[in-house]
Amino acid sequence: MNKIKKFVSRVLRDIFNDEDKKELIEIMTTSLEEKIDDLVEQGKTMEEAMKKSFSEFGNTDDVLQGFPDTQKLKENLVKKRRNQLMFASAAYLIITGLAIYINLEFFPEYNWFIIVAIALLFWPLVMLYHFFGARRQF
Repeated sequence: MNKIKKFVSRVLRDIFNDEDKKELIEIMTTSLEEKIDDLVEQGKTMEEAMKKSFSEFGNTDDVLQGFPDTQKLKENLVKKRRNQLMFASAAYLIITGLAIYINLEFFPEYNWFIIVAIALLFWPLVMLYHFFGARRQF
């Protein structure tokens, strides 16, 4: 039943804090296991029962409808991702600016700051990806 726990964990990632998520994962995993057992008793194979249970379980939106604080959770996640994006962007600009200054002040014959700028660019890009993912998720 490890597949069930992985499925539920994937649906709930980034939504609840760790304590709430652990409890919710246990409850939902138990519920899915019971549903799968019922389908197996009705004559379905384990694989068919798991597929049917997972498809009926739904996605994050379906799970969150059962919780009254879902809008607040959505807003908090998007706000958290936006703050991470802003921090990564500001840090990128500061570090790149420092690299440009050091490069032009002490080693003007080589433009090695470009390597630093390109390498650091992945940090804000990853944060941008997570931000859009959080906005799209809801």
